[in-house]
Amino acid sequence: MEIQLIDGVFTTSEAEILLQEIFRVKIQFLENRINTSNDSAEDVEHSEKRLIELQKRLNDGMNKIKSAGKDRITLHAVIELTTASRLTQ
Repeated sequence: MEIQLIDGVFTTSEAEILLQEIFRVKIQFLENRINTSNDSAEDVEHSEKRLIELQKRLNDGMNKIKSAGKDRITLHAVIELTTASRLTQ
C-alpha cells in the first residue's frame, strides 16, 4: 500500500520547512528509541548510523534547494507500507 504524503509545488522556504520537519520527526524518533529502548548494542549502532545518514541527506537536500536558484520547488513523498518479518529502523 502506498500513501501519498507530499505532492506539490512549494516556495523554497516552504520546501525547506517541510523537509526539515519530516527529517526532524524521524531523527527524533530514532533518538528516543536509542535513549529509551532495551535494544541490543548492534541495534543501537544501526540507529546511530541511520541518524548520521539522515542528517547528511537533510543537509544534501537543503543544499540542493538553496543552490537551485529557483522560487519554486516540487516535492513528492510516498510512504510504502509492507509487512516485515523483523524490526528495522
